[in-house]
Amino acid sequence: MRAASRALRRLARRSSTGSPPHHHQSPQYYSTPHLDYTTNLASPRAINLSPWRNQRAFTFARSGAASLLFSFSSLAGREGEAEGEVLDMDAGTVRCAANFAPLTPLSFIERAAAVYGDRDAVVCGERRYTWREARRRCVRVAAALAARFGVARGDVVAVLSTNVAAMYELHFAVPMAGAVLCTFNTRHDAAMISALLSHSGAKVFFVESHLLDVGRAALRRLSYSTSAASLPVLLTISDDGAGDSGCVDYEDLVKDAPSEFDIRWPVDEMEPITLNYTSGTTSRPKGVVYNHRGAYLNTIATVLAYDITAMPTYLWTVPMFHCNGWNLPWGVAMQGGTNVCLRHFTAKVIFDSIARHGVTHMGGAPTVLNMIANAPAADRSALPGPVRVMTGGAPPPPRVLLAVEELGFVIYHIYGLTETYGPATVCTWMPEWDALPVEERARLKARQGFHHIAVQDVAVKNSTTMENVPYDGQTVGEVMFRGNTVMSGYYKDIGATKESMAGGWLHSGDLAVRHPDGYIQLKDRAKDIIISGGENISSIEVESVIFSHPAVLEAAVVARPDDYWGETPCAFVKLKEGANATEGEIISFCRERLPHYMAPKTVVFDELPKTSTGKTQKFVLREKARAMGSLTKSANSCMLSDANYAPLTPVSFLERAAVVYGDRTAVVSGGREYSWRKTRERCLAGASALAELGVGRRDVVAVIAANIPAMYELHFSVPMTGGVLCTLNTRHDAAMVSVLLKHSEAKVFLVESQFLAVAHDALRLLADAKAGLPLVIAISDTGDSSSSSDGGWLEYEALLMGAPRGFEIRWPADERDPISLNYTSGTTSRPKGVIYSHRGAYLNSLATLLCNDMTSMPVYLWTVPMFHCNGWCMAWATAAQGGTNICIRNVVPNVIFEMIVRHGVTNMGGAPTVLNMIVNAPASELKPLPRKVLISTGGAPPAPQVLAKMEELGFNVLHGYGLTETYGPATRCVWRPEWDALPLAERARIKALQGVQHQMLQDIDIKDPVTMASVPSDGRAVGEVMLRGNTVMSGYYKDAVATEEAMRGGWLRTGDLGVRHPDGYIQLKDRAKDVIISGGENISSIEVESVLFGHHAVLDAAVVARPDDHWGETACAFVTLKDGASVTAHEIIAFCRARLPHYMAPRTVVFGDLPKTSTGKTQKFLLREKARAMGSLPMQRKSNL
Repeated sequence: MRAASRALRRLARRSSTGSPPHHHQSPQYYSTPHLDYTTNLASPRAINLSPWRNQRAFTFARSGAASLLFSFSSLAGREGEAEGEVLDMDAGTVRCAANFAPLTPLSFIERAAAVYGDRDAVVCGERRYTWREARRRCVRVAAALAARFGVARGDVVAVLSTNVAAMYELHFAVPMAGAVLCTFNTRHDAAMISALLSHSGAKVFFVESHLLDVGRAALRRLSYSTSAASLPVLLTISDDGAGDSGCVDYEDLVKDAPSEFDIRWPVDEMEPITLNYTSGTTSRPKGVVYNHRGAYLNTIATVLAYDITAMPTYLWTVPMFHCNGWNLPWGVAMQGGTNVCLRHFTAKVIFDSIARHGVTHMGGAPTVLNMIANAPAADRSALPGPVRVMTGGAPPPPRVLLAVEELGFVIYHIYGLTETYGPATVCTWMPEWDALPVEERARLKARQGFHHIAVQDVAVKNSTTMENVPYDGQTVGEVMFRGNTVMSGYYKDIGATKESMAGGWLHSGDLAVRHPDGYIQLKDRAKDIIISGGENISSIEVESVIFSHPAVLEAAVVARPDDYWGETPCAFVKLKEGANATEGEIISFCRERLPHYMAPKTVVFDELPKTSTGKTQKFVLREKARAMGSLTKSANSCMLSDANYAPLTPVSFLERAAVVYGDRTAVVSGGREYSWRKTRERCLAGASALAELGVGRRDVVAVIAANIPAMYELHFSVPMTGGVLCTLNTRHDAAMVSVLLKHSEAKVFLVESQFLAVAHDALRLLADAKAGLPLVIAISDTGDSSSSSDGGWLEYEALLMGAPRGFEIRWPADERDPISLNYTSGTTSRPKGVIYSHRGAYLNSLATLLCNDMTSMPVYLWTVPMFHCNGWCMAWATAAQGGTNICIRNVVPNVIFEMIVRHGVTNMGGAPTVLNMIVNAPASELKPLPRKVLISTGGAPPAPQVLAKMEELGFNVLHGYGLTETYGPATRCVWRPEWDALPLAERARIKALQGVQHQMLQDIDIKDPVTMASVPSDGRAVGEVMLRGNTVMSGYYKDAVATEEAMRGGWLRTGDLGVRHPDGYIQLKDRAKDVIISGGENISSIEVESVLFGHHAVLDAAVVARPDDHWGETACAFVTLKDGASVTAHEIIAFCRARLPHYMAPRTVVFGDLPKTSTGKTQKFLLREKARAMGSLPMQRKSNL
């Protein structure tokens, strides 16, 4: 076993035994002492999270040796953070503040305040707050809770409120204080509120002013069983901030809070963030605990499923108390949107709000859709644009669907539970369904669909055998979920928690079928839950109240269709002999003892149908209720298990794509096309073949290939084996390839046929150096398995065809396990291999989707090399959205335009060379674009004339910045609509900025590298660009010293120099170490200079960048010759090309003395000015991409 392979294996030694967690055959519970809420706590008012306090960041160790904490403090981050841990000293990988931050939706408001600071965040009546103001208000409330009321980490803060500004802000303010937010249903009565306050142990209780009577009554009831000292502090939320006499008002907290407060970031992403109660009896409420990790991931999933792009306007018709508003208080912040808050609403209010604020998205139970569909014409107004509406519960009936679609609404049908953070599935809509009749569209849209991107899996199973039911649309089973967006557990109820997650799946209690196309459709609800207005009503609880009526002998409650509420309780009652009671009396009796919405609206007196064993046949009663027609309007016990935790990995994107988008085209390359189902089959076959060849966990598999199907597939098949993918630059020469093969100790080396000569020479150099040789697999140009491979090597397609079937994916046991190894440009003597983890690749892929506005089923044109930062993580991202990958070998204008027109390309990317190539293409090669194409670019910013021409041709250029060390793109120059009206030169100046960090990066800053102080945001003070967050590399392979140096102080030091403008956008001013960016690839000027110095005639040399029409930049060498020596520029260039990859060799040579400082240092800034003054090298017609 090779040393390098052993080193990589040690990356996950903590979890080296046992199967990955989601493949256990029996339920597995991972004991974590800080997730134990099984008993009543010492303080009855708060969740006791004392084990979490001062806890170092949680590691998902299943077994094996404990992690080694850093012995050096240089990687420590902000005060209170763990210094870090060495994952593997030999491999050079670490976890520290620079590359790890607990996932939390609090990061979304931090970014929103920085990126969208002056944009409206919250609109509530006549009040408006920008994102900068909203964040300030949240921090001040958090400070007041901590300082004034002693709220500590883990304390519960309850709130009873409608959708007002304070309710929105508390979703951030409470977690900022380290506390747990508990939102109560505003339809609950005092008895239920009192029971929930008692069970949650709330320390503070916010009550909106018009609900004060209920809140005070609840506290009075609680005082009968609780000491005065243990009662929560009552705070009011009022419209005018005046509050109520004797109570502190919310606005007082904002006004009087301490001026300084450090946000209490979660130390562990599994810490609770909210507590949500399901409908249940007052004697046994079920409190569902959400954690920061789950809330973060479900927020992203909801945004992607709902097609919420940057800067939306969201109308709050979903109650924020319900599953935290389906996670959208955090989702709107993530995308810098505007929250339009409504306390109460009618159809007219909805239409007026949409027209006034330009609403793009809203949500609601079927009641909201009915309200819109049945609104009088006088209450309606024309929509300014399509409004996307997310709805759940009872599916929309055909007439409602048709009515709202005709008005301009787009319906997204979702399904989920309180236990799944709200939405867990979405009825993914296929474009070809648009042409179907409305009844058929409604039938399809009524299905619950597939799990969203953050749910690991959803299945319909036989709850006894745990086997999946057939995909026949007839066999009924129970819907079950597993993944990171399943609750941590039921608070203080370990028995209910374990029961709900038996077998490693969350049992929903809902019964469904699975159709042949994989879509799930609910058929019934176990436990007879009634969904009324989006809220669950337990029929058992209603029945228990009816049974207490003195005249009632038997009762059963089922759902009856209701035009307004979707469903309401319908009671079937058998009276005692000689007793009398009317429908009205039964309903009044229930309303006095239940929240009014839970009371029956219909009572039927009759005998109850029974089975032979005496059980009530509720299905008969449901049929009767349906036949009656629709009513018209008038402690947590948390645990980690297979059910609620799965390591983050982009391999899951392919698994989901094969299910959700199975028949849709995944990959197009020349005449070949593969569907997502076929692509998964090929990837599994590739993984199986590699495993048969001995590839195991953490073994390196190298590949040198252009953008072809095999290259794409290897991004999944290699990780499926547990191996590490290493993609090599196709512009490397044999010397560099041999060095990288040796350094990585690749076990297998896949080579596309056009690079076989380079591979031959590289392997010969390896043999000469007495280094181990990898097993070589040839990839043919055509994908034909009969193509001969040079040297008798194995052939890729033949291996796929002959691979054993039934391969089981080797899921990562730890999400920090390595997934790929990417080499930066460097010297052949010291290559730097950047290690990406499954966690980082997963998160950066999602960020890539969000930054590029890639909604469901995009079409992506591959002009970015997949070898470069794994194609900026787009290889995985397109699978996440079920997109189509258009692979092209030759990146030339006529091919680009032909592919865009033929395939309807929506997105593409490329270095500035690609943009230059497009704008300088002959008119004969241009074609009108069928739609706007988003093109992401990095490196040198687009010149004004290039930007103008690209826009004229129909492209929208998105400019970003990143490093190999940050999984590719780390920032985006987020475009603001008001900039569209600026002159071209000003637009180009703005678009040239590197912008702000993307949603998954914790932070970016410009710092003095010595003091680590941030430079002023004045656009003038220069500092070093530094980054931190989950999308920073694990480390440099086999180079712990370089890793430590790169992450000193808890930040990744980029070596790039920049400024920060007053609006928070960063701009690069120079590149430390004089890196030249040519065609998107980095060239080290030092390495080129070292070759120049090797020429016998050269005395002195310096290399800088010169503008180049095609490559963006190329190397320009300034050379001083020795006395009496003579050489031409052509000879110097040839000398370099013989010793360097050709793209690194200078294209310009200037002879003369070099400018020096008094200390003898070369003044490179003067050389850069000279190179710029020489003008841009003209573009060569032939592309070498």
